[in-house]
Amino acid sequence: MRSRTIVNSKGERQAARIEIQIEGSGGELGVQAVTNLTALISGIKDMETKEELTRHVYMIYGYAACCQQCGFLTEKSTDELMQMVEFLADNELMRIKNG
Repeated sequence: MRSRTIVNSKGERQAARIEIQIEGSGGELGVQAVTNLTALISGIKDMETKEELTRHVYMIYGYAACCQQCGFLTEKSTDELMQMVEFLADNELMRIKNG
């Protein structure tokens, strides 16, 4: 996993980007499955309540487990992805609590 932070000329954080090397197979179908998984992960930021966030994270876990079982993701990639999802969910939970 790699993390990049973009700062402006004043040294203020403008954006952050997390990159994970995903290993797997499955050809075009595998690419489509991982693309859909990425879209689900991006949706974490749209959750408005703790319950919505929890349901969404469980949905991501299930989808990722399915991708791994189908061979679209390796176990290592799935583990790294789930660590990132936990990190993002924790951040969003703090936003929800403070919002």
